[in-house]
Amino acid sequence: MLTRRRCLHLFAASGLYSVMPPLVLAATPGNYRLVVVILRGAWDGLDVVRPHGDPDYARLRPAEGRESASGTIDADGFYGFHPSLGPLHPLFKNKELSLAHAVATPYRSRSHFEGQDILEQGTAAETSQGGWLNRLLGVVGETRSSFAVDVGPGSDVILKGPNRYTSWYPDLNLNLEVASAQFLQAMYRGDPLLEPAFAEIEEMARGAGSSDNLDPGISPRELAQLAAKFLNADARIAAFSLTGWDTHVSQEKRLTRQLKDLSEMLLTLKTTLAGNWQNTVVVMCSEFGRTARFNGTGGTDHGTGGLALLAGGLLATGQGGKIITKKWPGLAESGLYENRDLMPTDDVRRYPGWLISALFGVAPSRIADTVFPGLDMGEPLKLI
Repeated sequence: MLTRRRCLHLFAASGLYSVMPPLVLAATPGNYRLVVVILRGAWDGLDVVRPHGDPDYARLRPAEGRESASGTIDADGFYGFHPSLGPLHPLFKNKELSLAHAVATPYRSRSHFEGQDILEQGTAAETSQGGWLNRLLGVVGETRSSFAVDVGPGSDVILKGPNRYTSWYPDLNLNLEVASAQFLQAMYRGDPLLEPAFAEIEEMARGAGSSDNLDPGISPRELAQLAAKFLNADARIAAFSLTGWDTHVSQEKRLTRQLKDLSEMLLTLKTTLAGNWQNTVVVMCSEFGRTARFNGTGGTDHGTGGLALLAGGLLATGQGGKIITKKWPGLAESGLYENRDLMPTDDVRRYPGWLISALFGVAPSRIADTVFPGLDMGEPLKLI
């Protein structure tokens, strides 16, 4: 329940309010939109997009304890999607979805905390330079303040830094006390972004009931709806996190649930963005991949080479509808990284790097020296 103390805490933290998982928003010039989703916990790219055409895949991942490979949805004869990505297959066929396989940051250890920091900082090692999206705001010269909140633990790094931005963090029950709700309503009255957002939250609260113990949280679908509403207004960049991808045990069951939620989230984002979907690119990536072999509990452990998902209407004019690899490393014993992981063959930072070059007109040299310091941009990736 929203207490007076918590309400005053919110007011002291710049008066912004939300009930959602970690979300950060910022406005940038132009009509293009960029959504960055951090999949925390390291999703298993070898299960999400299965290289069933590689003869060593079946050897490394026998059917025992997991769904039969017959459920795989073929993508191009060599790769296939996890069955729970079935709802996204029409996007793939319509060239609004692509996936980059065997990618990684320069990080080669397997700590979630270090890996996530490096992913969000966009650097080769941990640094104090803040997040790469914050540096992007400085490069494009964006000075507007769109939403500024760091209410919860503020764990997201990707937009932290000297340039102005907004972060949201969930710390509120939907069961709003009348006095507190009136206070917030008055505080947000007249704000073109916050007033409609608060009205939506009040509606959600009314529909949620009045149980004192109610704390349903916000689903990925609801997160996408709210993020899209801001993107339909003034925001041009949205970044948020989805957790739960650390599948050490019973991966098939857990990953099935996670991918269903992810599919629903992405389709909701498209639906809510409506016509703006055609001007949007979504980038989803994780701190690293997972082991090539399953462990004894039907799960996988921390790995190296991973997978990045790209989506959006803008892909249809570029590299949409493809599984992209710089070079497939293979799954033979001799080709595994440290005899356990998918070998990365491309730097995952190149994908958002070339995307933001096209979206915001940033020279590749500025991306390589400022946004992603030290990145070898390599051959142009004409993704859109």
